[in-house]
Formats: sequence, C-alpha cells, structure tokens
Amino acid sequence: MATRRSGGPAKATGPARPQGVEPVGTVRRSQLISTYGIGAVVDLEKGSYMPMGLDDWEGATSLPSLTVHEPRLEAQLGVSHFRLAPVVQPIKGTPLVEPRPTLPVVRFPEWHECPRCHRIGKEDDPFVLAEDLSRLRCQKCGTYATPVRFVVACRKGHIEDFPWVEWAHRDHKAGICNRPVLTLKSRGRSAALGDLYVQCNCGGSNSLANAFQPNATGKHCHGLQPWLFSREPGCTEEVRVLQRGASNVHFSVGASALSIPPVSDAVFQIIDGQWLVLSAIPPEAVDGIFRHLAANYDAPFDALRAAYRERKRLAEPSAEVTEGNSRVEEYGALSTDRDDEDVGGFKPQFCNSVSEPPDQLRPWFDLVGAVSRLREVRAVAGFTRIEPYPVKAERIALALLEGRVARLSKRPRNWLPASEIRGEGLFLRFDGEFVDRWITENPAVLARAAALDAVSAAIAAQRGYQRDYTITPRLLLVHSFAHALIRQISLDCGYSSAALRERLYVADATEDSAAMQGVLIYTGSPDSEGSLGGLVRLADPTLLSRIVADALQSAQWCGSDPVCLEADPHQAGERVSGAACHCCILVPETACEKFNRELDRTMLVGDAQGSWRGYFDGLGG
Repeated sequence: MATRRSGGPAKATGPARPQGVEPVGTVRRSQLISTYGIGAVVDLEKGSYMPMGLDDWEGATSLPSLTVHEPRLEAQLGVSHFRLAPVVQPIKGTPLVEPRPTLPVVRFPEWHECPRCHRIGKEDDPFVLAEDLSRLRCQKCGTYATPVRFVVACRKGHIEDFPWVEWAHRDHKAGICNRPVLTLKSRGRSAALGDLYVQCNCGGSNSLANAFQPNATGKHCHGLQPWLFSREPGCTEEVRVLQRGASNVHFSVGASALSIPPVSDAVFQIIDGQWLVLSAIPPEAVDGIFRHLAANYDAPFDALRAAYRERKRLAEPSAEVTEGNSRVEEYGALSTDRDDEDVGGFKPQFCNSVSEPPDQLRPWFDLVGAVSRLREVRAVAGFTRIEPYPVKAERIALALLEGRVARLSKRPRNWLPASEIRGEGLFLRFDGEFVDRWITENPAVLARAAALDAVSAAIAAQRGYQRDYTITPRLLLVHSFAHALIRQISLDCGYSSAALRERLYVADATEDSAAMQGVLIYTGSPDSEGSLGGLVRLADPTLLSRIVADALQSAQWCGSDPVCLEADPHQAGERVSGAACHCCILVPETACEKFNRELDRTMLVGDAQGSWRGYFDGLGG
C-alpha cells in the first residue's frame, strides 16, 4: 500500500501531475490497523509522515471490492461494514502510482534538522521542498533534512511539534527574539540528552537534559490533531515529550473477531455479498431475491432465508452482541468438529478438527483442535498516546465520546478500516476440573493473583478506564502457557513469534455460564507464513506432546533467575506481571492480547520457595 503526501494545510507541492502521484513510501495493509495506523508517526525513506483520517480515505476505499463484513464485530462496534486499505496501482514505465488507491499523509513533525549545518526549522525557514516534492532540503547546504527526534503529546491523543523556540529561550533574560535562528548542537562528550542543546543566534541556549521530565515544557496541550487538520480547544491535559519513533506515540484501539458458524458458512457469505440490497428492501420482498440466489449459486432456499434472518438479527441495534459473549461462541466453535461443503463457489471460512489430547498431556488438557481454515477480521476505531487504554469493543463508542480515545474522523462514519487475516490455528483446551483442583490444592496462587489484580486495579483507577475482569490464577495460567508455547513454536516450526498471535478464552464459572480455559495460537500475519500448515500439523499427538514438554522445560529456567522467578507481584508496577521477562516468556506485543502483561511463569512451574505447585508439575521435566 502506498501513501502520498496530503494537500491539506501544508504548502503546495508544485505543478500538478495528472497522470499520477509519486508515493512517499509503502506500508502493509495490516500495519495500517496497528503500528502505522491513523495518527501514528511513520518513518519512511523520504521522511516522517502521519496517515490522515477517514475523511481523506473516502475516495481511496469506496470500491466495493474493498468492503468486508463480519456481522458480530460490526454489531459490537456499531458500524455497517469495514473497508480494507487499497492496494497501490503503479503506472507502468514511471515511478508514479494511480492517485485514487493511495492514502494521504501529512508531514509530521514539521520541524527538521540539517545533518550538515545542524540548523533546525520548518519548510521555508530554512528548508525548501526538494525536487521529488516530498523531502525538505537545506537552503544553505543543499542537504536533505531529517525530522527532529522529539514531539509532545497528551493522553487524549493530541500531538504537536516540540516547542523549540520557547525551549531555547527558556532561561534567556531578554526573552524570545524577533527572528530566532536555531541550531541543534552537541557537546560531544557522550550520546546522552544532557550533551544536546539548542542555541539561538541571539544568545539563548538550553540543554535537553530535562526535556523528558514531567511537565518539562510547562504548558498545557493545544489540542492539535494533525491527522484531521483540526484542533480541539479546551484540552487541559499536560503534554509529555516523546521520542518521535517511540512505541508509546501510538496505541491502536480496536477489536477483532473470528468468523465462526453460522457467519462463516458459505450460504452466509452469499447473503453478505448481497447485503446492501437485502438490507434496503422490505422483508416481504426478499423471497424473490432468494429464489434468484438459490438458482444462481445452487444454494438451498431455506438456508438462504435462515442466514438472512440471522444477519438481520445481528444488524439490529437491540442485538446484545458483546465481546464477552462472542468469545463464548468462539470457544464453543473451537471445541466442535466443523467441515462444511462449498456452496456456489464459496468456501466456508472455518474448518476445525477436534481430538482427544495425547496420553502424555492428560490430565492437563481435555481437547485439541486443529483449525485448518480460519478467518479473523481486525478493525481499528481509535487510538491513544503515552499509555494504552484497554476497553471492550462495545464500549469503544463511549470512550470516543468521553475523549479518552482519539477519533479517526471529524464526524462519525458507518464504517471503519480493517484487515482480514486468513490462516490456521492450534486450539488447546485445559481440563476444567483439573484446573479447579489445582487452585484448591494450592491456595497460595490465589494470593499471588490477588496481588497482581490489586496493582492492575490501581492503574485502571489512576488512568480512568473501566476494568471489567479480575486477574485470577486461571488467567495467569492460560496466558503464561500461551506465551511459552508461542516461543517454542517459533523455535521448532519455522514461524517467527511476530507471525503468531494468541487468543485467550478465560472465564470463571458463574450461575449463567460455565468456565472457560483455552487458548488459540494462530497465524496473526497476512503474509505467506499464514499458509505454511505448521500449526495444524502440531495437532499430531507425537509432535504436540514434544513441543508442549519442551515449552515447559524452557519455562522452568530463565537467564534472569533467580531475580525473575522471585519477582514480587506487589512491586510489579507497570508490568502487572509476576515472574515474566524477555528472557523467558515475553513475546512481541503484536502477538499478545494484553500488552505483555498479566503473566506469571510460576503458575506453570511453581515458585522458588515451594509455596505452591505449578499446574504442569510432572510434565516437561
């Protein structure tokens, strides 16, 4: 996918090129839903840019071929459909691309530095637009300028340039001069921030040593939203100085759902393809369309009608489709055999084969699922900065309204950007009775989980978000095992850990529902790694026994032990984890549902003092 510079309030980029535009860079479709989404700062070969909001996506994504549906996820997020990012269309024989299927960006930050004379400033002072209409060039040296390293942002998602002029004159008795000429210099003694300082030709100078201290700039947020070319006045949040490419500049807020029966059925896909028509006509007139579809696709008339009724139910505002009950439905589907036939050229999007676990893995597990065909839709609805904002899918709209999550467009729209992941997965379901017995026999794990839950609750209260779950031994057990398994799979099966993803199914039993304790490890990347077949092959009893045993053997020892194993959950801080570090069970954050938090290796192997027995005691050496 290519991106082009937007023509918003930025200055004109030169003569129009009606035959095409020159892209400033390319990113993958899936990255626009996560790392490089709307409002993120993307470092490309030609500079640093920010993808624009949905208002500027309309023309590029309005093609019917880019529309995708996932009814359960649409109901949770309150939209009618999702749209994929467009694929670039190069113009043959030129470096240009078609302008419509490209997404606009704006240059951010605006401040740049000349790597030769070290002047810092913006376009026209002292930089000019280069011949490629994308980069900036120093007027004095002729060298391409590079973006400055620092920006300022607030928790509500607003972001702006670092106040270089004010910072340089912060301690200058004469104040800010009329025509500041700034230079970013280094004392050359080390690479520390204290050796960097910004100097003005009037004599004002200030080190960057304290730039990252709380309220370092001494100002409140101006409410700038460069991705929307707008400003939200009245923001009272303090701004923080961030590194331009730091991971805390952008946290996507969204949701995902697996396509499971009946939504994954071939007949349901036929209905989805005609939904724009079917949703616009009276219910009494749809039978004629069903007869036409039945004849055209050789599909059962009654099955089409049943799929239509279910699709209509999910589209109703009153439909109580929550992330929680969606997980329950997915858990049931993953615990059931499913291999439906094709209809009218449409393949079912879910195919699963369940089996008893091998003898070596009993009594720890009671079911293994080999998901040979799997589809996941991931949608993004907003983002935050500085800190992630965990929120259930059905509550994202309220978080946007309250300003806790930054919006993607100036006005609400009936669609959101999404990516479609097709691949395979391995599902392991823990034996519920054995889990309950393990917790009962090891009451110390309840205190361990309660300590982490108290830390997590305190952070949620401080940051103002609602936490609707409790950290329990069951959650720590399933989550920690998922990480250990992902790390082992990446060593044994050729998948990189970043190409895999966990999906947790954890809940304690209530009066209305049974407990859940299972994990799906599936291909979380849309590239060729999703079709290797390695995960389904792991369901083979011999391979599965060995890889689980190896994962647990690796979890027993960490390069940071004894410090890691003896970690005190009361001192977990932002980690909200017990014994968990990069040497043992942490994985790439794209692979984890919980930002690498709520983990504890001692649930698997026991603690250092022998206060409790690990769940897998006796397995894996």
